[in-house]
Amino acid sequence: MRTPFKPGRPLLVALCACWAALTVWLLWLSALGAIHVSEYSFRRLLNGPGYLVAERLRALPPPERAAGLQVLQRHFQFPLSLVARADVELAPEADVMLAHGQAVQGSTEEIAYFALDQQTLIQMGPMWGSAAIEDVARQPVFWLAGAACFAPPLLLSLAAWQRRRRRARSMAALIDTLDQLLRAPAAVLPAVEAEWQPMVRALQHHASQIAAMAERHKEVSQAVSHELRTPLARMRFALALLGRGADEATRARLHERLLRDVGELEALVRASLAFARLADAPAVVGNERIALRAWLEEELAALDGGRRAVTLAVELDDDGLWGDRALLHLVLRNLLDNAARHAHGQVSLTVREHAPGQLVLEVDDDGPGIAPEDHERIFEPFVRLGVHDGGEEGHGGSVGLGLALVRRALHWQQGEVRVGRSPLGGARFSVTLPRRRAG
Repeated sequence: MRTPFKPGRPLLVALCACWAALTVWLLWLSALGAIHVSEYSFRRLLNGPGYLVAERLRALPPPERAAGLQVLQRHFQFPLSLVARADVELAPEADVMLAHGQAVQGSTEEIAYFALDQQTLIQMGPMWGSAAIEDVARQPVFWLAGAACFAPPLLLSLAAWQRRRRRARSMAALIDTLDQLLRAPAAVLPAVEAEWQPMVRALQHHASQIAAMAERHKEVSQAVSHELRTPLARMRFALALLGRGADEATRARLHERLLRDVGELEALVRASLAFARLADAPAVVGNERIALRAWLEEELAALDGGRRAVTLAVELDDDGLWGDRALLHLVLRNLLDNAARHAHGQVSLTVREHAPGQLVLEVDDDGPGIAPEDHERIFEPFVRLGVHDGGEEGHGGSVGLGLALVRRALHWQQGEVRVGRSPLGGARFSVTLPRRRAG
């Protein structure tokens, strides 16, 4: 599925990039306005102040020049002082410039010198430390730079607050959705943010599964209740006859019927419990090696004490199979019971290769068979097809859970079962199994 285009994120990236570029540009302008003065401009700017100070001091006797400089200092924003020429390290060409009445820049870019006489220099600076905050505040570029620096945190804080509000609304919508899904899994989903939509869809899917499972359990419970009524009614009738003092032959017949009904109830209870246990994954699914031929012969021998004749054919070079013996026993026993119950006289069991790593067990009978439109219905719980439908379930004796148990057991064994027409004339149940279960 193609992901829809979301313009929000590229637009946000573009805005952030533009804002960063603007901030860098404003900071560059601020730096340019604050400190970027070329050496030539710096010397030209200080030639005039240096000349005026030197002229005023030269008019004073040397002992009074320091005091006179202090008087002049009040008119300058940068420091002024007198230093000996021998104490200042300057470039070789500085002496020529000083001799021609020009200011020179010292080793520190913030200090300039002007010659008072051959032995004394007027030191002007450092310059930038004397700038007043009012002067800085008058320049708009500093305010723009400050806004550029402080606006992003404010905007991010606002965006975070708005996102938190949206998350709170989405969480409230999710809580409301859960409440709606509990009552109606098919409820219309609310509009939430894109990041929450997969979770909402997953919740709806699981709610639908839970509702379907609950509906299946309800149907099974109703079917079990229905199945219990018939034997219980017969037992109540038999007990009423026994209470009236029936003759010995009638008592024996009623006693036999009661035993048959008790057996039917026990079979129903066992099948219902097995069906309920297989509804969820078994706690432990075995994975032992089973020798197919020996295991099949053992199962056939235990089928009604060996009284049912079943033809066995194993067409395998390697008869090894890895799986859960209990689940495979449940599958084979129910398929053989179903085939023997509906067969006229012939039942066969064939095992052969199906594909690399797979084998197939085929159970055939010569009974009435199953109509194609009922091939899926017979695996539903408590489905019994009537005799007029040609159904295998219509010959009595089954509680209607055997084939449903087969499909559920094969689900946990990673196999599958299909039904079709048998060469013997009845039904063929084909069970496909992996030789070794994955995982």
